[in-house]
Amino acid sequence: MDRRERIADIIQKRNVLLIEDDPYSALRYHGQTVPPIKTLAPDHVIYASTFSKIFAPGFRTGFFAAPGSVSKWMVLAKQGVDLHTSTFTQAMATEYLTGGYLKKQLPQIIETYKPRQKAMLKALEDNFPKTFHWSKPEGGMFIWAEGPEGMDMEKVYHKAVKKNVAYVPGRFFYTTEGEGIETLRLNFTNINEEKIEQGIKILADVLKQEIR
Repeated sequence: MDRRERIADIIQKRNVLLIEDDPYSALRYHGQTVPPIKTLAPDHVIYASTFSKIFAPGFRTGFFAAPGSVSKWMVLAKQGVDLHTSTFTQAMATEYLTGGYLKKQLPQIIETYKPRQKAMLKALEDNFPKTFHWSKPEGGMFIWAEGPEGMDMEKVYHKAVKKNVAYVPGRFFYTTEGEGIETLRLNFTNINEEKIEQGIKILADVLKQEIR
């Protein structure tokens, strides 16, 4: 919360616009909900999110909340790009919200994902090389890990895939070439706890071979 308050203070003092991309905040397994920066500086934030994580994977219907003058031009730009989002999916999203289905479904989603996150964190602790460290998030769908400096996780990825284990090399989340090559993003929401444990063990063996 302290970081968000500082960011809100900065963007208001500098009179700049912040884009707050927030697809995961509803998926919270521990701790207290932290309000979005949009609530702290409403006239300086475009808040964006999606139904894909809280309704159905691949639903690909999003929404935004922006200052009035900006919102008008965003709608015009959207129309210029693709006319509009599917009327059918918009109607489904509307019914999902107004019909009270979100309140029923969200706890079930969290109940499904929470033990999977726990299983991955335990598997990492039990199997990963000691030269690695990783995040322990209170929610979301991913765990961010980092290996020894200079270890190219994109090269390791190709070796892991041959053993039917995949992750996203972290370098693709950076804007500077060569930065973040030793990082990786692990998803725990798509498979059950048993397969998570198996996958992490296999990946850990691949990493240990690379460190040697």
